[in-house]
Formats: sequence, structure tokens, C-alpha cells
Amino acid sequence: MRRRRSRGSALTTGLIILTLVTLLGLAGASSAHVERLVAQNEAFRENAASAASAGIEMAISEILTSSDPATVKPVVSGRMPDADDIFEATLQFAGYETTLPQSPGAPLSGAHFDIVSTGKSTRNAVDRQRARVMWVVAAPGEITPADCEPVLPRHCFQRGELLRLSWQRLPGE
Repeated sequence: MRRRRSRGSALTTGLIILTLVTLLGLAGASSAHVERLVAQNEAFRENAASAASAGIEMAISEILTSSDPATVKPVVSGRMPDADDIFEATLQFAGYETTLPQSPGAPLSGAHFDIVSTGKSTRNAVDRQRARVMWVVAAPGEITPADCEPVLPRHCFQRGELLRLSWQRLPGE
């Protein structure tokens, strides 16, 4: 009688092992699917970051091609080439810096701009970045320029020069 019970238990044990192996296979497939979705979402976030960076570069281009800091367009927007990713950059003129080291005879000042760019990609991925730049322009009025040398050896600013002062990634809204 003992032999008959052992034959049936082998079938039961085999079915339990087969069920466990099937469940492990399903768990692995589900895990792979989740990892693929996470990788796709990361790619969408990177695309949004690229769009936001492109918005900052387009805003800087807008600053450099304008004739005067007051005439810079306040909003620059566009679409990334060969993609559905978009950007919108807002530019704000923050004022003049009049104490730039410069050569005598060319009164210059630094026009400061704050740029905030938002990039959007597929699946509602959003990235926001801020940059602060200074564009060296002719002084808007009478100033007392700071000499480059001989007091201190330092950089002499030239008209048309652009300095990137800061960049940061902003939290999403």
C-alpha cells in the first residue's frame, strides 16, 4: 500500500514544481515589461531636457541678434527637429551692470537677462531650466568705466560678448 501513495505524490510534486516555474517565468516577464517602461520614461525625460536646453540656446540667439536689450522678444518657442518635443523660453531683462572692466573710450555695460525654458516631450514629460546671462553692450547713458589695467590684470570686456553666469534645473510645476 505504501508504494501506491508514493506514485501519486510524485505527480503532485511535479505539478507543484511546474506551477512554481511558471509563476517565476511570469514574474520575470512582468519585471522586464516594467523595466522597459521605466527606460522609455527616462528617454522621454531626457528629450524634454534637450528641448528645454534648446529653448535656452534659442533665447540666447535671440538676445545676440537683437539691436538693443529693450527690443529682445520676451518669449521664444519652437519644436525640436524630427520630433514632437517642444520648448518655450521666457526672457526677462534684469538691468544693466555699469562697472565692467573695459578699455578707455568705449563706455560699455552688461545687460543681464534671466531665461526660463520649459521643454515638453511625449507622455507629459516636462523639464524646466533657468539660465542667467550677461550681454556686453554700449552703455545706455553716461558711466565711469572701470579700467582693465594697470591697477589689476583682469579681463577687458568687449562689445557683443556674452557671458553665461549660471544655469540650473528647476523643479516641475
